[in-house]
Amino acid sequence: MMRNAVRLCAVIAAAAVLGCATAQSRLIIAQSVDPPTLNPFDTTAPYTSVYAQVCEPLMFWDTDENGGAYIRMHLATSYEWVDDLTIRLKLRDGVTFSNGEPFDATAAKVSLEKLFGAFNYSQWLEGLLSEVRVVDEDTVDVVLTKSAGFVPSVLAMGSFQIAPADFAARGEDAFNQSPVCTGPWMVGEHVRDDHITLRANPNYWGGDVLYDEIVYRIIPDDNARVAALEAGEVDMAVNVPLSAADRIERNGALELLAVPSLRQFATFFDTDNPKAVPLLDVRVRLALNYAVDRAALCSQLFAGRCTPMAGQFLTNQHSGFDPDLEPYPFDPQRARALLAEAGYPNGFALELTYTAGRYPQDRQAGEAIAAYLRAVGIDVTERTVDFPEWARQFDARPRETTALYTVGFLFGQDGYLALLGYTEGNRFRTSVMPEGFDAGMAGAATATNEADRIGFLQQAMRAINQEPFAIYLYALDDLYGVRKGVTGFKPRGDQTIRLLDMGVARH
Repeated sequence: MMRNAVRLCAVIAAAAVLGCATAQSRLIIAQSVDPPTLNPFDTTAPYTSVYAQVCEPLMFWDTDENGGAYIRMHLATSYEWVDDLTIRLKLRDGVTFSNGEPFDATAAKVSLEKLFGAFNYSQWLEGLLSEVRVVDEDTVDVVLTKSAGFVPSVLAMGSFQIAPADFAARGEDAFNQSPVCTGPWMVGEHVRDDHITLRANPNYWGGDVLYDEIVYRIIPDDNARVAALEAGEVDMAVNVPLSAADRIERNGALELLAVPSLRQFATFFDTDNPKAVPLLDVRVRLALNYAVDRAALCSQLFAGRCTPMAGQFLTNQHSGFDPDLEPYPFDPQRARALLAEAGYPNGFALELTYTAGRYPQDRQAGEAIAAYLRAVGIDVTERTVDFPEWARQFDARPRETTALYTVGFLFGQDGYLALLGYTEGNRFRTSVMPEGFDAGMAGAATATNEADRIGFLQQAMRAINQEPFAIYLYALDDLYGVRKGVTGFKPRGDQTIRLLDMGVARH
């Protein structure tokens, strides 16, 4: 009872401070996608950029000053492994949901159970939860069914906290359109295919909210988003096309912000394909990596706004990245020698599928990769599809995709989660894989010490450097246009927006 009274006083005090604070009227953001739901457990990146201002997590992935990945605590102040099956979370005191409900261990238990039961997280969490145990008002234990050292990484992706009494009273349908959480802003209105308005939470526990409103304008067309920015109709535009980058940089009223994306592009091998027999030989897979000039792709197709993959399928923003590995050198002579050594001095025939339409340069990149492979003797037949059709072909049984396919994936900052889809029995494992990769991933799956997890992941990276499962290509820069009056915005590699650091003044 005393604890709730202290919380009430804190809320009243915060509201009084906010009433005296000078707030800016509105921040307008142009984005391409209108979220069909704001339920934080039904998550993809464009949706997160809206509901992350409303619903806060226990912890989240962030990037340090050196560009490295780390878990930043938020509604939880710390976590520890009590034993191999139990994660203990200490919760922040003095926090309330925007409707006045207390945030405590009982509330956290409800949200954690929803996370472990969410379909979008089932690829990592299915069958792992034994129970969520309330220890005291500020402490909750997550008890697992088996050792899984990666669970804190998943919590850092999706441990959003919702007001349990509100959810029970209004139901899921109403919640999906206007969730009640602890964040700096609350959902105001949502006009489908036009805009979403968030309004300042006057009782926000974390400080003074600097914007009365956050407005997301839904502008699917890339050029129209840029035009709205140039006309002063919006303060920020996401997914700026490469073709507009120079124009924004020359505009004295605007600033172009770039961040290397966590979306990694590769030309993957499907060694199950009957036409892919040559790819079973590791010398052939290495040869194809030496055949492609990643640096030229980045400079010529993407104006240098691109980072070649460093001989592994992680970027330096991922946990588990091995800094000692380097991109495969562009060496067509070595590629031809390896092909001859493998018994293919005159090359062989392969089909290559690449997507077109999702990113403007996809087709050009696909054509260039095909040309590089032809230059070392591979007879390449090209197939072009849009991304939905590629996904349909990939998930068909038997798979309808070709022996080579080029696509980009984004799975967050944790290296283990980014690579899990390539382990035995999982969706994206289409190539033979080295034993060292499986051993490293198995170690990372159970290790609860972060340094040990990193070591296992780097072991896996070294294995797939020596025996590649794809032609590791590049990570593109994500581009944002911002009006110069807007300060403090830092783009994230996971393509989500979190306005906390630029929109809230700490007490």
